[in-house]
Order: sequence, then C-alpha cells, then structure tokens
Amino acid sequence: MGNWNSGKIYTHDDAPLVLIVLLNWESADETATAVASVQAMEYPNFRILVVDNASQDDSLDRLRSLTGQGVEILESPINTGYTGGCNLGMKRALEMNARYVWLLNNDATVAPHTLSSLVALAESDPSIGLVTPRIAALEEDRLTFAGGIVSMKEKLYNETHDPAVAEEWNTRYPGCGLVIGTAMLVRTDLIRKIGMLDTRFFAYYEDIDYSARSSQAGFRNIVDPNSVVHHLEKNRNTKPFEIKPHYWYYMARNESRFWRKHLGLAGSMKQIWYSFNGFLRHRNRLATKPESGEAILAGLWDGWLDRSGPYRPETRMPSLARAVVDLYSHRKALQPAEKLQPVRSS
Repeated sequence: MGNWNSGKIYTHDDAPLVLIVLLNWESADETATAVASVQAMEYPNFRILVVDNASQDDSLDRLRSLTGQGVEILESPINTGYTGGCNLGMKRALEMNARYVWLLNNDATVAPHTLSSLVALAESDPSIGLVTPRIAALEEDRLTFAGGIVSMKEKLYNETHDPAVAEEWNTRYPGCGLVIGTAMLVRTDLIRKIGMLDTRFFAYYEDIDYSARSSQAGFRNIVDPNSVVHHLEKNRNTKPFEIKPHYWYYMARNESRFWRKHLGLAGSMKQIWYSFNGFLRHRNRLATKPESGEAILAGLWDGWLDRSGPYRPETRMPSLARAVVDLYSHRKALQPAEKLQPVRSS
C-alpha cells in the first residue's frame, strides 16, 4: 500500500471535499444516528447527503429536521435500490466538484478519525480509486471483513476477515483488490472514468462489480488497516436464519449475473454452477424458513434469465424448473459433499 500519514491532521484549507452519502429507506432512526456519528468526526471538510429512496413512512418529515449545517436531503420519487440511490449521491458529488464520495451504510458506526484516515490513504497515491476501512461486527471488535480479491483473469473472488490472509492475497494477486460497499470511499475521478454503480444489480454485488471495473480501469482498491467501521453482520454461513428473504434473493440472482456480465455466458458457466450448488445447500439448511428457500429459488431463476429490478415476495421459480431442481437437490444431498468455490459470506 505504500507509506502514508495515517495520523495526518487536516485543516479545512488542505482537506479535500468529501460528500458522505447515506441512503434511507424507512429507517429514520438509524439514519439520524448515523448522521450524528458522522458529524462527530474530526475531518474538517465534508458535506452529508441523505438520499431518501421513496420511503412510504414518516421518514422524510423526521429527517428534514436534520437539514442545515452541512446536511442536505434528496428525495427520490421512486425506490431505485441501493445502486440507484447511491448514484444520485455520486451525481451530486460530481456537481459539487468533490474529490471523494463516501458511500456509508446508514446502520454503520464510525469513529472520529475514520474519514481522516481513509482520505489520507487515498491522497497518498492518485491511482487509488476505492478505499474501505476494515469492517467489524456491530457491537464487538471481531472483524468481518479485512480484505478480498476479485480477478476476472483468475475467474475468482473471495473475501476474508483475517488480515494475514488478506495480505497474502494482496501479494499473490496484485492489482486485484476488493472493497465492499458498507463504507466505500470513491475517488470522483474514478466515477468520471468508469461511470456509476450498475443499477441492474439493484442491491448487493454492485460493490464487487465496481471493484472489478475499477481494477480493469487501472485503479487500485485498498483496505485501510488503520480504520474500522462497525456494521450489522449478515453472514449466510454462520447466521442464515437471521437473514431476510430479500437478501437471499438478491445474492442468488446477482452472483450469477455478475459472472455473466464479466465473462459472458459461456465463460461463466463454471462459476454459475458453483453458485447454483452453493445456494441449494443454503436452501436445504433453511428448510424451516420456506420463505427464504423460495427467495433463493426465485433468485436463481431470475439470475439465469439475467433479470433485474426489485425483489417481489410473490416471485416464484416455475413449477417444472422447481421440480427438476428439487430432484437434483435431493440426489445431491445423498452424495458426499464436494468442495465448492469460495463465495462472499457477509
């Protein structure tokens, strides 16, 4: 990563302008808490943009009280998903001529030095396009993300909570760093070169896609070891029953769509097959949560058809396809487990 002054103290005159984007959808309490957390940071030159993604509750009325003192509310007339909402923030950052936009989940908790550390690292090398802090569980110091790898040449992506593993991957796969969207600092020069988030993902995997596109454009994606953001963990391997159906749908759908986008249908078949088998294993584990199992099947089907858009609970895999999948899944369960391609777990 090179050397940079992680303890740099910025003044308003030498601190690049950063637009912090918080996406709200019917979660005004979380968003207000996030705004307060951000406002307590020591970094002297940032603005906050709260994008409301067509909330149907009283979110807007409650959030309007936050405006002023560097906080702006942008109302989207329709829910355009995580990608569309964040893209409104990216567009605003370009209009403001900000040097960076920080896409921050509204249920994340930041420390006073976080943004200063991220910006100092980004400023150390103009080839750095994306920077993320390490991510930890919400109310403990256990890391859930320390780094990752995404490589179209090697046809793989993976992430880890272990800093030593992350460092080994950085050495083995130079220029193939992965960041996740929980607290992703984006250089606006990168946006000007590769565009914004791909709205066809709607939610989930857009950050993996953006990491791949950043690397392909010659930028570096870096994890800052000197900053940690705490965030609610969604680990489909260790806590599958705590995860809501929409998450299962988007992950099952978008993983195959990601590989097809970058490798083409023929080139991505192996990765799609690994993904298909992995999600069937999850579905089998979730037998007591049929709504999640249905979401997985719908996601696999829509991913195969390369569909986009929001999750709809009534969406189902067609009955004939489901019968074939059920037969295969049952026969697969009777066979010894095979080693599957590592995939994103949180």
